[in-house]
Amino acid sequence: MSRRRLLASVVLGLSVVVGAPHASAQQTHLLVVTGLGGNAEFTEQFHDWATTLIEAATTRYEIPASQVTYLGEDPELAPDLISARSTRENIESAVQSLGERAGPDDHVVIVLFGHGSFTDVARINLPRRDLSADDFARLLDTLAEQQVTFVNTTSASGPFVEKLSGSGRTVVTATKTGLERNASVFGGFFVAAFADGEGEADQNKDRRV
Repeated sequence: MSRRRLLASVVLGLSVVVGAPHASAQQTHLLVVTGLGGNAEFTEQFHDWATTLIEAATTRYEIPASQVTYLGEDPELAPDLISARSTRENIESAVQSLGERAGPDDHVVIVLFGHGSFTDVARINLPRRDLSADDFARLLDTLAEQQVTFVNTTSASGPFVEKLSGSGRTVVTATKTGLERNASVFGGFFVAAFADGEGEADQNKDRRV
């Protein structure tokens, strides 16, 4: 698939991720997670995707920095930006905190960058213990009153759709099944749709993605 067509498909499926500035009183809360890179190249790539997305969210879309949480594999890459290491415990705590802070009509966006795996269930690979699709389904139950957009850009992420789908939720994955285990490039296209690829991604030219 060409870059233009892939960016267009991203936008068609993700137009609810971030709204236009000052569109309503609804607040958007963004949680970005980077999992284990496995080597320095992937660690840096996932971090670049995360920071590019956060930059677009806080500047173009004017989401307050106080409503953005970044959990990363290596907090030393950006000590002023990464709130904590992306361990299972810290992700669980961050989602629970979102449930406490977000209003009943607010929009919670969770974006995962990294590698995924699939055995009996799909997982994102994290420092120490991984989190599975079943684990995230349990965590999202704490956000029953919010609109939730969950984007898993990892490999083998397809099963997250079935596990997490529900009323008031938009779930997007990089793969259709858990058997697609090659490193995913979807995260880069996803980020480009909100950053330097806006010219191609904004198909109806209303200056929003």
